[in-house]
Amino acid sequence: MKHLLLLGLILALTACGIPEESTPAPTPEAIQVVYPAALKPWADKFAECASINPLVALYFNQSPGVDTNLDPNNVVLEMGEPTPIDGASYLSQVGSEQIALIINQENHLSQLSSDTIQSIYSGQTQNWDSASGQRIQVWVLPNGDPVRLYFDRAVLHSYPLTTESLLAPDPEAMLEAISHDMNAIGYLPGSFLMSIDPDLASKVKNIKMDTTLQGKLSQPVVAITPTEPSGLLRELLVCVQATIP
Repeated sequence: MKHLLLLGLILALTACGIPEESTPAPTPEAIQVVYPAALKPWADKFAECASINPLVALYFNQSPGVDTNLDPNNVVLEMGEPTPIDGASYLSQVGSEQIALIINQENHLSQLSSDTIQSIYSGQTQNWDSASGQRIQVWVLPNGDPVRLYFDRAVLHSYPLTTESLLAPDPEAMLEAISHDMNAIGYLPGSFLMSIDPDLASKVKNIKMDTTLQGKLSQPVVAITPTEPSGLLRELLVCVQATIP
């Protein structure tokens, strides 16, 4: 009886055959995106593109400066003229950023001339108008911030910044400050107004500027990589470029 049971077991195992080996799932490729606070909406675009590709494992590093040691799968985002990086030899423009001048929604103004904006930020004009006498509260971003750099270059030229200005640590803090003070004026990347909470964005408004100044405040957004992107990294960059209207 035992022999019959053993024989039946052998026949059953033989009938099952040798199990097929399963193919291991592909390992996601790690890609790190390094960006300043001003370009957070652009980092979010990378996250959106990575979410549709399970083979991309995206990591983020918000940094005010650029690390000169760029790893092969690192992407550094910069606005305007890129900072030279050791070993980096390829630049890909993924879009452009328009720096917006904003005031509180309750302010009756809708546009300002370039001369007036310069006068306000240099402290020569300190009140909104002679009728109300309300004092202007100027807000700026930190030194080293790319938005601050290009705004100062386009608006102030050789004029010093007013000593009455207040410092917002990042664009989100700038937006919060302007939204709570009808006499405040500031600037931030236009992409923030499109990506932020609509309720908060509705509490501020863009100031119309001269065409020349607006052109100076439009800067390219560049992705820096050590070599020409290929494979998943190239697909990611192409996806981000395709999301720009």
